[in-house]
Amino acid sequence: MLLGLCMMTSAMVVGQTVTDVSFSLKDKELTVTYNLDAPAAIRLRVVSHIGDQVYVSDPIQNLSGDVGPNISAGEGKRIMAFDMPEIRGLDTTEFHFIVEVDDGSVNIYINDMVVKMLPVEGGSFVMGHNKKDGTYYHCESSEPAHRVTVGDFYLGQFEVTQKLWMQVMEENPSKWQDNDSLPVESVSWNDAQVFIARLSQMTGYRFRLPTEAEWEYAARGGKKSKGYTYPGTTRNLQDYAWLGVNSGNRSHPVGRKLPNELGLFDMGGNVWEWCSDWASDYTTAEQVNPQGPKSGENKIARGGCMISPAWGCSVSDRCWYLPDHGYGFYGFRLALDSVEREQPEEED
Repeated sequence: MLLGLCMMTSAMVVGQTVTDVSFSLKDKELTVTYNLDAPAAIRLRVVSHIGDQVYVSDPIQNLSGDVGPNISAGEGKRIMAFDMPEIRGLDTTEFHFIVEVDDGSVNIYINDMVVKMLPVEGGSFVMGHNKKDGTYYHCESSEPAHRVTVGDFYLGQFEVTQKLWMQVMEENPSKWQDNDSLPVESVSWNDAQVFIARLSQMTGYRFRLPTEAEWEYAARGGKKSKGYTYPGTTRNLQDYAWLGVNSGNRSHPVGRKLPNELGLFDMGGNVWEWCSDWASDYTTAEQVNPQGPKSGENKIARGGCMISPAWGCSVSDRCWYLPDHGYGFYGFRLALDSVEREQPEEED
């Protein structure tokens, strides 16, 4: 299935960059060449142009050559295929290819941008904070600590940006608008639900907000956690977060600080991030995939913001607010249960 989205010719993660992508087609025999600067897993997509529409395919299967896991670095890497259905009947001016580093993430293309969703392997962790643990200041709302298990899910590598919000909503509610890579803010929980519904309809992916438990598990680094106080660190928070002491009391473009163990940026600071749960007190009971109460007055937000003290950016600190109110400090990031897209209904 093809999805109406954008054109790109390279992909990058830290230390793994694809460049100089080109292709040739002769008698149905396709060869795609590229350069790779570090060993990586590689996948291929086709971008086709049909009328005024641009479509990007899912990763192509049944290829040979330098594609798949454990591809060595080098120039002139080659991917080969014969009679590829995705380009059958198209002129060479009507398509090109994206060679991507396959890091387990899902790249979702929307017009001239990509939304990167990172896989989070589920597991068990101790959520919240114990009163007797005096390693750092915390609010009583994060007590008592309790064991929680979450399943596998995907989480946006970055907070939703103003650029992405504008692609979907065609207006910008944010207080700071001098860079479209700034996180969208001044959005209520209800606003985020409208955005998610529209984005899901546009792409076929069933987006949602993360649960509070998923958010904290990911902020702690999931199965890669090193037990840090803040997302990605314990001692050097200003290298990982925009908060009260370094932000100038305003938001900053996403991804400018260091990521946590899972490669997630800005999990601490910049903007508070809405979660799906209604606010409620913790208990000591063990839980599996907790969703929070079925109703309530306030919705949970996590991670601190650009005016927060350090403790407000900790992995366990909690905040909540009315779901129909949006401040200049509130934004969100996307979550997915599955990377399977819903098939559009065929018209009669």
